[in-house]
Amino acid sequence: MRRTFLGSFLFASSLLFYAVTTQAAPKKILSGQSAVHHLGNDIPMIPDADRVLLEVTFETPQGGARKALVWFNMGMAQPVLTKALYRELGIDKGRPLRLTISDRTIDVPPDAVVDGDGGIGVPEFRHLFAPKPVEAMLPARIVQKFVVTLDYGHRTFAISESGARKPDGVAVPCEVNTKTGIVAITTEVGDGVYPFAVDAGAGYSWMRGDVARAWLVRHPDWRRAFGAVGPANANMVDFAFEKDGVVFRIPRIEVGALTLDNVGVLATAPVIGAFVDGLFGDFFWDNWSKAAPAPVIGWLGGNVLKDYILTIDYPDRTTYWRKQRTTDLGELNQPSVTLVRRDDHYFIGGFVRKADSVAAEESLQGVEIGDELVAIDGADIRSFGREAVLSKLHGVPGSRRRLQLERSGGRVDIDTAIIGFD
Repeated sequence: MRRTFLGSFLFASSLLFYAVTTQAAPKKILSGQSAVHHLGNDIPMIPDADRVLLEVTFETPQGGARKALVWFNMGMAQPVLTKALYRELGIDKGRPLRLTISDRTIDVPPDAVVDGDGGIGVPEFRHLFAPKPVEAMLPARIVQKFVVTLDYGHRTFAISESGARKPDGVAVPCEVNTKTGIVAITTEVGDGVYPFAVDAGAGYSWMRGDVARAWLVRHPDWRRAFGAVGPANANMVDFAFEKDGVVFRIPRIEVGALTLDNVGVLATAPVIGAFVDGLFGDFFWDNWSKAAPAPVIGWLGGNVLKDYILTIDYPDRTTYWRKQRTTDLGELNQPSVTLVRRDDHYFIGGFVRKADSVAAEESLQGVEIGDELVAIDGADIRSFGREAVLSKLHGVPGSRRRLQLERSGGRVDIDTAIIGFD
């Protein structure tokens, strides 16, 4: 389970691939076509661990319709198709990508589409979403000429022309990088002003650790956990960048006339090491923010957005936020472990320490990093998706979970407590 310095560097490099290459890419106009506007154009939005999945229709080379489950990711710049879908749609032959979302048909030039997930800088769909059969990632870049509405409460997604619908909610100005489609808003935390990206493709809000560490020196009571836990354990990768992050809760973020309360955030750990990051800056965030319209310090993800109907009027550079529900302060509550996913298997990647504790939870004695978690309360989880596993672990603080672990071919049963990180 341990990673070398080289492994960490390669991981960081892959994360940065899109942030760097999108700046050097040739300018392409991604066209969107629509003949008639229909007010009833909402389509189902399929939440997965607070990320947004959609069913869209691609046009085949024969003019037929090919439906597919796709990930709507506002934090990346180029569409990504599995290798099989890329060839099925003829993109390898120079055919443009044509898809329909709701009643909008969108064309993307073939050289702007990535061939295959899981390569350098490209998320692996199976790792993130299995058993859901996600076959593509679609970025916000391709819908920039429209107004996009994500209604988390009713689980609907809509695209409309600017001015066709009266937006609902508190208006907040935004900036858009037209090369990448990434949206940023200006926020106030305490006496400081900080830009954040808005990313419905991320299940949890993350931010750069150096800025967060300065905040937490002044506000140590904001800390909730040392180590990625619950939904903050968003990617389940075996790297300190995520595993050793600090989870904290910002009591109040001002965004113009909008107030965001009790915002949960993961402050990422240094990518290569504290010493190197101290010399050269935060390797990931310094580069990822180049793809944003401003030097953002992080992104506001699904854990924040799901409390709202969020409307983004790209042409008008305005977002609208209508509150639907209060923040779930118990979202992190589970046994104090960080998980790592490999294929359909889940492993203990680290132990999480509650902010007001000096040691890991005693009920985890007997658990070792690298143990495979095979069952929770008797339910075999090896075919479960990430959301289902976290749901099984989640519960009321003080209640118990029976974890069945596999180590060197043997089984270990651990009865452990659910810890409250609220």
